[in-house]
Amino acid sequence: MPLNRLLARLSRADYRLLEPHLEIVDLPVRKVLAERHKRVQNVYFPETGIASVVANGGDELEIGMIGREGMTGVSVILGDNERAPHQTYMQVGGNGQRLAAERLREAMEASVSLHKAMLKYVHTFMAQCTETTLANGRHKIEERLARWLLLADDRVDGHELPLTHEFLGVMLGTARPGVTIALQELERRGWIAHRRGVVSILDRSGLVKATAGAYVEPNGK
Repeated sequence: MPLNRLLARLSRADYRLLEPHLEIVDLPVRKVLAERHKRVQNVYFPETGIASVVANGGDELEIGMIGREGMTGVSVILGDNERAPHQTYMQVGGNGQRLAAERLREAMEASVSLHKAMLKYVHTFMAQCTETTLANGRHKIEERLARWLLLADDRVDGHELPLTHEFLGVMLGTARPGVTIALQELERRGWIAHRRGVVSILDRSGLVKATAGAYVEPNGK
């Protein structure tokens, strides 16, 4: 069974349309999975690690997060101009499966149920992007950081996240000093532990409270 949950939820028939064309790949930190405004050549189904969809309007800001629950390349599913509106790259290294965009298009044309399954994921991903936008506009940096750490924790095994202040600054759209202060505050309350390059989640329930309603616990981790 595939480790990627989106692939694992497909019917056996739909998965067989994709399986011969899937390629196991390493996804190291900073690997670019989609170039902004460039045609999407491949889609990726992460099995470990986390990818970020990052908008750039002068300063980078994360608008979406993709882990083992999903895939990159939603523009291919929507069949619009199939160009990525934003850059997607790995912020936590891992591995996954790569599929040529053309093969995905062919499979969706061959199976209505596969296309519907992919569209259902797009809906879920767009809802996440909307929630992130609301959090960025309405919540304080500590609340947004707590939410982001929980979202990342949902997508990894264990509770240790290899993250730098630089990455967190991009993810939250704030300067590194602001990230440092927010991390120190969450650590002071005993909800996380932080050492150079690694954040450990010590108390998820505390972090959930710290989001002030910006995060909703998923059905399963």
